[in-house]
Amino acid sequence: MKQVYIIKRSRVLITLLVLCGLIGGYYVFQHYGTSMAASSGGSGAKKEFTIITTEFKAKMDDGKTIEVYRWDPGVLFVEKGDHVTLKFYGVHGAFHPFEIKGLDIKGEVKKGRETEVSFIADKEGTFEIVCTSHSDHSQNGPMVGYIIVD
Repeated sequence: MKQVYIIKRSRVLITLLVLCGLIGGYYVFQHYGTSMAASSGGSGAKKEFTIITTEFKAKMDDGKTIEVYRWDPGVLFVEKGDHVTLKFYGVHGAFHPFEIKGLDIKGEVKKGRETEVSFIADKEGTFEIVCTSHSDHSQNGPMVGYIIVD
């Protein structure tokens, strides 16, 4: 005697959906799994920023003029593992010697010229870009920017 099996349409649909999900997951893992695993420790992306020197002046009520120099933009965000290039361009001020504290990078920006530094963001933290000739209020500063590595 032959047996007859009755399969409900809802079970067929659920089975097909599960199979499609498994096949799709396998496909994604085979094509993207290796690159996703390799990038989990950091993006390794190439990031390039242009930073300009800017000056702000203000006249006080007593007629005295005060000024301050800044890096613009003042805050940069990168990911651990990124290949970072900073292109400093001098707009205001004759020259600005700088250091990036914690990264052992030093340089000098001159008015009308570009200074380029590159590094790999291999440690997390907040790193100050400090102009050593404008380090506090008495020197029209502080001229400080920040690189934040996550």
